[in-house]
Amino acid sequence: MPRDRQQLLIDSLRRFLRRGAQPHLRRLIEKARAEDVGLALAELPVREARSILATLLDTPELAADVVSGYGASHEELFEGIAAEDLIPIFRHIASDDAADILGSLPEEQRNALLESFEDEEQEGIEELLQFAEDSAGGIMSTDIFSVDQELTARETIVQLRESPKAELVFYVYCINEEGTLVGVLSLRQLLLVAPSTQVKEIMESDVLSVPVDLDQEDVAQIVARYDLLAVPVVDEFNKLVGIVTVDDVIDVVRDEAGEDMMLMAGVGDEEAATASTAQAVRTRLPWLLASVAGGMGAALLIGMYEAELSKVAALAAFIPIVMGLGGNVGVQASTIAVRGIAMGQLDPSKFLSALAYELRVVLVIAVVCAGIVALACLGLGDSLLGGGATSPEPLLLAGAVGTSLLAVMTFGAMLGTAVPLISHRVGIDPAVATGPVLTTSIDLIGVLMYFVISVTWLGL
Repeated sequence: MPRDRQQLLIDSLRRFLRRGAQPHLRRLIEKARAEDVGLALAELPVREARSILATLLDTPELAADVVSGYGASHEELFEGIAAEDLIPIFRHIASDDAADILGSLPEEQRNALLESFEDEEQEGIEELLQFAEDSAGGIMSTDIFSVDQELTARETIVQLRESPKAELVFYVYCINEEGTLVGVLSLRQLLLVAPSTQVKEIMESDVLSVPVDLDQEDVAQIVARYDLLAVPVVDEFNKLVGIVTVDDVIDVVRDEAGEDMMLMAGVGDEEAATASTAQAVRTRLPWLLASVAGGMGAALLIGMYEAELSKVAALAAFIPIVMGLGGNVGVQASTIAVRGIAMGQLDPSKFLSALAYELRVVLVIAVVCAGIVALACLGLGDSLLGGGATSPEPLLLAGAVGTSLLAVMTFGAMLGTAVPLISHRVGIDPAVATGPVLTTSIDLIGVLMYFVISVTWLGL
């Protein structure tokens, strides 16, 4: 929904709530999309959101859609609402979404709700809660449709009609008498064959599945690579336990991309925007202190070359451009590397080939940039050098600055590629490690490289 229409929905909800116009409020919610209402409630003060939810308790199916789309704390939303009033709502929420919501609640509140479920429902949700949140088991749905491979197409269709809660029945999963996944067929295949045909005669026995403990990013890559609408999840004995649907994958891709962006920027995860002042400071300050350390180190290095700078003051004028380009090319390289690892497009084991590729690219870029800067040195000539007796020839300065820039940019690109690859291989999230290492190293080593090369070139 466009932002202006979303804001209109928010304003309308608040207006009807303030006036106590419950029939108008209910009519508005019924006409709007439940997902939009859920997002709108997340932008309201929690007390108002809770009051609106209370008006929907007698229509649990509508309330379930709104609760599923709610983008803020469910703990605060449910505060003061009895567990017996929430249970009918959870019965209309997909099992994976219900497990996610319950997993975000405090233990006491979660247990109170779980105890109100029927035994079968409780067991299913508790099973989902056992899996890691970022694994295939954590994002799968147990509302699956599977049939015995011995059934006929007619019998399968009858079972399908009797399974209204099955999620996204695009594929029919076939199991044997032990519950082991043995095949899959599309709904289209099922409808086109003769009613007496056994599903084992038309199923595809080479089934693509994922284990319950597979990381959610890897699951998303598999779904994207093979253009699947859903992928079955199996346990260690290859028994079918759930499915991950494409809508879950979209959520994973969005969440992982947002998390990586926030981590690379050093501002924590996606909840940083709503964190308290103290939490935000604790999250962001360490990264900035790392930058302070790098900057102070660079300042000390510059001070060590004070005598050389006094002889050729023009060297100081080029420090910003050399460090800026070195940092920028490092950020470019690290962004490409982190994204490549996350999307499965870059194999961390092929370390040398990744460095070689980046080296070829950055050498072309660095030569062009260094050439432009060197030509600028020549063009500015005495106006830049001051014309003093100790001033070097413009050609020497151009060579010193150009060579330094080439070296610093190459170093930045190599570091930007190497840090994410090494971090991944040692088990550290590349998005977390890249930022502080890259900025601090380029500040320190880049300045040192610039002065060593320039002083050597100019013979100072």
